[in-house]
Amino acid sequence: MIKTFFGLILCTYALAQSALPQPGWVKKPKSLLYYDDRGMPSAEIGLGRWEDSDSSGVHVKLIDAAAAPSNRFAWTLETNTSWNASKTKVKSSQRLLQFWGPDGQEIWNDDKADFLPASDPLAFSQNGETCLLALKRKSGWFVAAMTYVGNTSWEIGPLPQLKAIQLSANGRYGLARWIEPDTSATHSFLDLGRKVRRDVPSEKFFLGQTSIDDQGRAFAGGQLVFSFDANASSATTVHP
Repeated sequence: MIKTFFGLILCTYALAQSALPQPGWVKKPKSLLYYDDRGMPSAEIGLGRWEDSDSSGVHVKLIDAAAAPSNRFAWTLETNTSWNASKTKVKSSQRLLQFWGPDGQEIWNDDKADFLPASDPLAFSQNGETCLLALKRKSGWFVAAMTYVGNTSWEIGPLPQLKAIQLSANGRYGLARWIEPDTSATHSFLDLGRKVRRDVPSEKFFLGQTSIDDQGRAFAGGQLVFSFDANASSATTVHP
């Protein structure tokens, strides 16, 4: 009876321990949480949109975030925009993306990253050690392949209007969907290992959202629509 009782206690304790979050970053609806090695939340970053006004105009603050699939890394992007009273003219705008590491501390940041209409501004590989970052500069949009320590391994651009970015799970291949005003959209497929870019008109992909896999194959609506090998002779190749 005593053995059974203590066995139940140990089983309950083991279940409770296994239910605790693993160390790393987790996004909740209204916050980004960091769990320490005890499985306890030790840092919290609030997420959302806030707007207020005063005699100088209207001020809008936006913070969003995401964690890598491995939960070892995360990003937050904060934008602060001040408008005139009627919100017809931007008076000032600041933004800051922060890249967070496995110890809960910031590793690097960038003040040119910006939000995208159809994807996150930063795309992670599965382990989080490689990412694609959307950057908005005066000359246009750029897409940068970054390491987790903040080094840029390759960059493409400028692009007129960037809509979405994506990275394969292994971090080898990526894509960027962008638009030239008054023309059709374009998918730029990226081989980050060889630093090769192939541009294909998006009108060829009417089957749904396009995704790229670890073999450099792109699928839309469950069908193969691009492959670096299969399309090498017909797609446009751009070297850095």
